[in-house]
Amino acid sequence: MPLGSQPKKELTSASNFIIFSMAYHHEWSQSYIKGLTFEEHHINNEWFNSMLSKLKDDGILTVPMLDKSFNKLGEEV
Repeated sequence: MPLGSQPKKELTSASNFIIFSMAYHHEWSQSYIKGLTFEEHHINNEWFNSMLSKLKDDGILTVPMLDKSFNKLGEEV
């Protein structure tokens, strides 16, 4: 099950753009969650990057289902 509550959408080149002001973690979901479809991983990766972009420089994103936390750079802390 995807982490984000966004509806599934068709993947287009526009949905795959990279935000150059921050690292884009396109394999985050694949690294931490097994057994999902390509589209579910894609949605999770979009959610993860969206949440990181909202963090302050010293902020921490906690993902309870993984019992893990990440800094603004997407590094596990």
